[in-house]
Amino acid sequence: MTSCNISCLLLLKMFITLLPVFEATQIQVLPEVTGYVGHAVTLPCQFIRTHQEVKVTLVEWRLKQQEEEDSTSIVFFLSEEKVFVSDTFLKDRVNISEQSLIIKDVQMRDAGLYTCIISTFPYGSLEGTTRLVVQEPTLKVRGQMLLIKLIAFGVFVLIIVTMATTTYCTIIKIRSVAGL
Repeated sequence: MTSCNISCLLLLKMFITLLPVFEATQIQVLPEVTGYVGHAVTLPCQFIRTHQEVKVTLVEWRLKQQEEEDSTSIVFFLSEEKVFVSDTFLKDRVNISEQSLIIKDVQMRDAGLYTCIISTFPYGSLEGTTRLVVQEPTLKVRGQMLLIKLIAFGVFVLIIVTMATTTYCTIIKIRSVAGL
């Protein structure tokens, strides 16, 4: 065989061997998420694995704000028991659920580019970036929240009235049976 054929065969074998690596893992994030001041927001980061042998070794979220040149690491996730939050203005307001970042009590200064970095074994790191846009709650959002609170209050009142009525009817029934 000529050296070209051998080289081509080696290249083809290497490509076939590495093909599962290229399709083994993916990361999906939304390009933009809107959060409202005072509310919680979730920045989804979904790790898609096509091979079971892929192991997530680290999840890191980084924030790059508009006025900054470098990004700041805000949270590391090593396992179910080990979440490390950096000492930033987000420290007491962030958490990770699977790979997604949850920010509680969103503030205007939380806006920026959030990058989810997932390190895997044996395939390396993947990343995806989401822009968080922060807005003041609109009248529509406030109205929806008020409606949810009113519905919850209505359900609570209905439960209390049902319990009181059931108790009253039970007392009346017991008295009538006892002849009081």
